[in-house]
Amino acid sequence: MNDACGRLVRMTAAGPSDGTRRARPKGRDAHRAKDSAATRNDILRAAARRFAEHGFAHVTLQDIAQDAGVTPALVNRYFVSKRALFELVAQAHVDEAQPLTDVGEFASDLMAYWQDVDRRTPALALVRSIDLDGGKLLRHELERRVRGHWRQFLAGDPEAPAKIRLLESLTMGLGLFGIGALLGEEESLSSETLIAMERRLALMIEACLSD
Repeated sequence: MNDACGRLVRMTAAGPSDGTRRARPKGRDAHRAKDSAATRNDILRAAARRFAEHGFAHVTLQDIAQDAGVTPALVNRYFVSKRALFELVAQAHVDEAQPLTDVGEFASDLMAYWQDVDRRTPALALVRSIDLDGGKLLRHELERRVRGHWRQFLAGDPEAPAKIRLLESLTMGLGLFGIGALLGEEESLSSETLIAMERRLALMIEACLSD
């Protein structure tokens, strides 16, 4: 994640009046840094879950703070603003693109992504916040996560624009409506249904890529 949007407070210890410095107990700074990182991660996780469920406009810093077990002031101290926190959530969980060598494996990975409650939070948060800046951030993340990779893969293909649109529709539609993440319907899917969906998803991807 991009830590530039975060803001940590530097803690310093005052020395005694004679100008000498007190010796710090061993491990105190390391323990403090560990606690700080854990708190920051707790806030990010709570924010991701909230934004994914309700969208940017319907989440407050108080909501996030309550879920993370901290105060709203501490959330601001680490992340400056709700918008900065949202942007960090939106940019999270970006895996490095791997060459497409097996469509079945790609379909399996895509199914796994949408069934992972934590990994899919950026996608859900962005979709539920599509009115934020006219969807500019959503379009940016779609380009970075989906369109850009397929554009490179299909470079030189005269039907690349059509294929990319279809592949993007499959990618997003699978999770939002196929898995049911947008409407909270994923628990109603049996293992047999998920296996059948994965098999047919691979067939649809192959059809999109074929000439």
